[in-house]
Amino acid sequence: MAKLGGYDSYVPTSPMGKFAVTGVAMGGIGGLAFIVFFYFAPAYSFSEWAPEQPVAFSHKLHAGDNRIDCQYCHTYARKSEMAGVPSLSTCINCHRNIKTDDPGPEVQKVMDAFEAQTPIEWIRVYDLPDHVWFNHKRHIAKDITCQKCHGQVQEYVVQKKVIDHKMGICLNCHQENDAPTDCWTCHT
Repeated sequence: MAKLGGYDSYVPTSPMGKFAVTGVAMGGIGGLAFIVFFYFAPAYSFSEWAPEQPVAFSHKLHAGDNRIDCQYCHTYARKSEMAGVPSLSTCINCHRNIKTDDPGPEVQKVMDAFEAQTPIEWIRVYDLPDHVWFNHKRHIAKDITCQKCHGQVQEYVVQKKVIDHKMGICLNCHQENDAPTDCWTCHT
């Protein structure tokens, strides 16, 4: 140890000691910066996230006011793990029979895309990490409503993510419904 100002000091004199002290100091500063950043940063959650879609589709109008069942449009939900985005032909099945002088700009976008045989590039609102496996068919077979995972969709003018699908939410639901809770049920 070296004397510093007349007192014994813990300032290392060897290169290895200096390296160790520098490493500990840098790790402490880095750790503090990490904590401060994530404390003040917005939460890594897309709660209330509502991306602007290519067509202003209203679930409130379709599923709420007109009471169209979710599975009429999302037909794959009861048949497979994915709910799927409705094909344009599903939209046209109804809109071809609704006779108006002016269908409105949003319906016209759908009609134009159908005529051009061009799919609409919807922006996915709910997306789980790749290591999580979710099967819509199994949940629908157990009469779990869409609202349980997606909120009151029939009230949304703009589709938004209102439930943050973290493991705790799913695990609580599995426990409440006596569903399997072993890791391999959901994690691949």
